[in-house]
Amino acid sequence: MKSSKAIYFLIAGAIIAATAFIVVFYENETLDDKEVVVPLVNKVVDAKPIEVKPTKEETAETIKLEVVRVRPDGSLVIAGKGLPNSTIEVISNSEVISVTKSDKVGDFVAVPQKQLNSGEYFLSFKQTTGDNKVVIANKSVAINVTGKKDDLPIVAIVDGQGKLGAKVIQAPGLGKKEEINKDDKKSAKILAKDPQIKILAITHDSKSGQLILSGIAYNGVQVNAGFTGKETSSTKIINDEWTLSIPGKLIAGKQKVFAVLLGKNGKVLSENSLVINGKSIENANGKTLIIVQKGDALWNIAYQRLGLGNRYIDIVELNKDKIKNPDLIYPKQLFIIPNKN
Repeated sequence: MKSSKAIYFLIAGAIIAATAFIVVFYENETLDDKEVVVPLVNKVVDAKPIEVKPTKEETAETIKLEVVRVRPDGSLVIAGKGLPNSTIEVISNSEVISVTKSDKVGDFVAVPQKQLNSGEYFLSFKQTTGDNKVVIANKSVAINVTGKKDDLPIVAIVDGQGKLGAKVIQAPGLGKKEEINKDDKKSAKILAKDPQIKILAITHDSKSGQLILSGIAYNGVQVNAGFTGKETSSTKIINDEWTLSIPGKLIAGKQKVFAVLLGKNGKVLSENSLVINGKSIENANGKTLIIVQKGDALWNIAYQRLGLGNRYIDIVELNKDKIKNPDLIYPKQLFIIPNKN
C-alpha cells in the first residue's frame, strides 16, 4: 500500500513538474529567438485566445528510453535512442547531472558519476543537434530513492506533455516476468528456436600458455573450440554456459579463434569466431578480456562482471587506447576487465 501511494504521488508530481519545465523552457527559448509583430488597432476589441499549433519537431518522439535502471545505492544508467549526432544533457531539478553524445543512428548511454541520494527526482533530456538546434525530449523519468540498502527505487517513464500518463518500469513487487517486454519475449522465442553460440570472454593462462574461452550456447549438446586450422578441444554446456582451454600457443601477430555448437548427431549447428592479436592478449597480464556484444554498454558490463555499474570507470582506465568515448563502444571490441575485488 505504501509503495502504491509513493508511486501515485511520484507520478503526479512528475507530470506537474514536466509541464512546468516545458512551459518555462519554451518561453525562454522561443520568445527571445522569434520576432513578434503586433498589429495596430483603432478600437478596443475583446481578447480572444490564440491557438498555437505545436511544430512537427515538438510532437515527434525525439527520444526512446530503452534502459533506465537505478540501484538501491543510487547508481543510475540510462540508455536509448535520441536524435543522431547530438549532445544529450540529463537534467535533474535544473542541474545537469550527465552529458553524453549520441552516435550516427542516435544510440546513447548516460551514466552520472554521482549516485542519487535519497529523495525524489524528475529527469528531463535536452538534446542539441549538430546544427545547434535545441530540442527538449518528450519523455522524462521520475525516480524515488529511499536510500535504504534493500529498497529498490521506484522508476517511471513520464510523457513530458502530460498526455499519455506514466509507465512504472521499476518498483518493489514488480517481478522479473512483469519486466520482460514484448521485444524480450520475441528474442526469447528466437533463442528457443535457433541454436546459437557466442564467445564472451578470453583469458590467457601464462603458466600453461593456453587460452581459456568462455561464452554462452543454446540448443546444442557440445562446444568445440580452437585456433583455425589446428587441433580443437571440447566441453559440455551447463545452464547455457561453457568454458574450455584450447590447445596451441599464442603468436605475437593475429590469430583466429573459433567455437562451434554441435547437436546430438555431431552436426554443426552454429559457429562464432574472432580474430585476436597475440601481443594484446599477453599484455593483459592474465586478466580476462571480454568481447563486446551488440547492445552492450560499459555500465552493464561493469555491473555484470564486477557487481557495480560505476566501476565502468576502471574499465575505461585499463583500455584508454581503445575507448575514446565511454558512451561509444562497438561489437567485437576486446576490453580488459579489472579484478572483481
